[in-house]
Amino acid sequence: MTQTKAAELDPSVFFMTEEKAEPYYPSGHTGTVNRRLVSPETGASQMEVLIGRIELGQGATPHFHPGIDQFCWMLEGRARVTIGDYEQEIGPGESCFFAADMAHTFTAIGDTPVRVLICYAPPYGEGARIEC
Repeated sequence: MTQTKAAELDPSVFFMTEEKAEPYYPSGHTGTVNRRLVSPETGASQMEVLIGRIELGQGATPHFHPGIDQFCWMLEGRARVTIGDYEQEIGPGESCFFAADMAHTFTAIGDTPVRVLICYAPPYGEGARIEC
Protein backbone atom coordinates (compact mmCIF):
# COMPACT_ATOMS: atom_id res chain seq x y z
CA MET A 1 0.00 0.00 0.00
CA THR A 2 1.44 3.37 -0.91
CA GLN A 3 1.60 6.24 1.53
CA THR A 4 -1.13 8.00 -0.46
CA LYS A 5 -3.54 5.04 -0.10
CA ALA A 6 -2.76 4.71 3.63
CA ALA A 7 -3.32 8.44 4.06
CA GLU A 8 -6.78 8.04 2.49
CA LEU A 9 -7.90 5.62 5.24
CA ASP A 10 -9.99 6.77 8.16
CA PRO A 11 -7.45 6.90 11.05
CA SER A 12 -9.95 5.13 13.32
CA VAL A 13 -9.06 1.82 11.56
CA PHE A 14 -5.57 2.06 13.11
CA PHE A 15 -7.07 1.38 16.57
CA MET A 16 -8.47 -2.11 17.08
CA THR A 17 -9.73 -4.38 19.83
CA GLU A 18 -10.33 -8.11 19.72
CA GLU A 19 -14.06 -7.54 20.17
CA LYS A 20 -14.23 -5.01 17.33
CA ALA A 21 -12.33 -7.20 14.83
CA GLU A 22 -14.54 -9.26 12.52
CA PRO A 23 -14.32 -13.02 13.27
CA TYR A 24 -13.47 -15.50 10.51
CA TYR A 25 -12.86 -19.24 10.31
CA PRO A 26 -9.55 -19.98 8.58
CA SER A 27 -9.38 -22.72 5.95
CA GLY A 28 -7.54 -25.89 6.94
CA HIS A 29 -8.33 -25.34 10.64
CA THR A 30 -10.93 -26.90 12.93
CA GLY A 31 -12.41 -25.26 16.01
CA THR A 32 -10.62 -22.00 15.22
CA VAL A 33 -11.85 -18.41 15.12
CA ASN A 34 -9.45 -15.63 14.13
CA ARG A 35 -9.81 -11.85 14.27
CA ARG A 36 -7.55 -9.54 12.25
CA LEU A 37 -6.14 -6.65 14.30
CA VAL A 38 -3.74 -5.35 11.62
CA SER A 39 -4.24 -6.12 7.93
CA PRO A 40 -4.30 -4.51 4.49
CA GLU A 41 -7.81 -3.30 5.40
CA THR A 42 -6.29 -1.33 8.29
CA GLY A 43 -3.48 0.10 6.12
CA ALA A 44 -0.77 -2.55 6.62
CA SER A 45 1.30 -3.55 3.62
CA GLN A 46 4.15 -5.51 5.24
CA MET A 47 2.49 -7.47 8.07
CA GLU A 48 -0.73 -8.92 9.43
CA VAL A 49 -1.54 -9.42 13.13
CA LEU A 50 -4.43 -11.41 14.50
CA ILE A 51 -5.82 -13.07 17.61
CA GLY A 52 -6.82 -16.71 17.30
CA ARG A 53 -8.98 -18.84 19.57
CA ILE A 54 -8.65 -22.61 19.20
CA GLU A 55 -10.84 -25.14 20.98
CA LEU A 56 -9.29 -28.17 22.73
CA GLY A 57 -8.10 -30.89 20.37
CA GLN A 58 -8.57 -28.59 17.38
CA GLY A 59 -6.20 -26.53 15.25
CA ALA A 60 -4.35 -26.45 11.96
CA THR A 61 -3.75 -29.42 9.68
CA PRO A 62 -0.23 -29.84 8.22
CA HIS A 63 0.46 -26.96 5.84
CA PHE A 64 2.89 -24.19 4.90
CA HIS A 65 2.68 -20.62 3.64
CA PRO A 66 4.71 -19.93 0.49
CA GLY A 67 6.89 -16.86 1.01
CA ILE A 68 5.24 -15.92 4.32
CA ASP A 69 6.83 -16.00 7.79
CA GLN A 70 4.53 -16.71 10.77
CA PHE A 71 5.07 -15.96 14.47
CA CYS A 72 2.78 -17.15 17.31
CA TRP A 73 2.79 -15.80 20.88
CA MET A 74 0.74 -17.84 23.35
CA LEU A 75 -1.64 -15.80 25.50
CA GLU A 76 -3.70 -18.60 27.09
CA GLY A 77 -3.84 -22.39 26.99
CA ARG A 78 -1.32 -24.92 25.71
CA ALA A 79 -0.53 -26.08 22.19
CA ARG A 80 1.40 -28.88 20.53
CA VAL A 81 3.42 -27.45 17.67
CA THR A 82 5.07 -29.52 14.96
CA ILE A 83 7.62 -28.00 12.60
CA GLY A 84 8.82 -30.55 10.07
CA ASP A 85 9.68 -33.59 12.23
CA TYR A 86 10.20 -31.57 15.44
CA GLU A 87 7.42 -31.36 18.04
CA GLN A 88 7.15 -29.22 21.18
CA GLU A 89 4.46 -28.05 23.60
CA ILE A 90 4.14 -24.34 24.38
CA GLY A 91 2.06 -22.29 26.79
CA PRO A 92 1.44 -18.69 27.90
CA GLY A 93 4.44 -16.42 27.43
CA GLU A 94 6.07 -18.82 24.95
CA SER A 95 6.27 -18.50 21.20
CA CYS A 96 7.03 -20.36 18.00
CA PHE A 97 8.14 -19.22 14.56
CA PHE A 98 7.43 -20.83 11.20
CA ALA A 99 9.83 -19.69 8.50
CA ALA A 100 8.33 -19.23 5.05
CA ASP A 101 7.70 -22.51 3.23
CA MET A 102 8.17 -24.61 6.41
CA ALA A 103 5.54 -27.29 7.05
CA HIS A 104 3.85 -27.02 10.46
CA THR A 105 0.82 -27.89 12.59
CA PHE A 106 -0.67 -26.23 15.68
CA THR A 107 -3.08 -28.08 18.00
CA ALA A 108 -4.75 -26.93 21.24
CA ILE A 109 -4.08 -29.32 24.13
CA GLY A 110 -4.49 -29.16 27.91
CA ASP A 111 -7.45 -27.96 29.96
CA THR A 112 -8.49 -24.70 28.29
CA PRO A 113 -8.86 -23.30 24.75
CA VAL A 114 -5.89 -21.49 23.25
CA ARG A 115 -5.71 -17.75 22.67
CA VAL A 116 -2.75 -16.87 20.50
CA LEU A 117 -1.39 -13.69 18.92
CA ILE A 118 -0.27 -14.43 15.35
CA CYS A 119 1.85 -12.28 13.04
CA TYR A 120 2.39 -12.85 9.32
CA ALA A 121 4.88 -11.07 7.09
CA PRO A 122 3.92 -10.21 4.43
CA PRO A 123 0.14 -10.31 5.08
CA TYR A 124 -1.38 -13.77 4.72
CA GLY A 125 -5.01 -13.19 3.91
CA GLU A 126 -6.56 -16.55 3.12
CA GLY A 127 -4.98 -17.49 -0.18
CA ALA A 128 -1.42 -18.46 0.70
CA ARG A 129 -1.77 -21.88 2.29
CA ILE A 130 -0.62 -25.22 0.88
CA GLU A 131 -1.70 -28.46 2.54
CA CYS A 132 0.97 -31.12 3.12
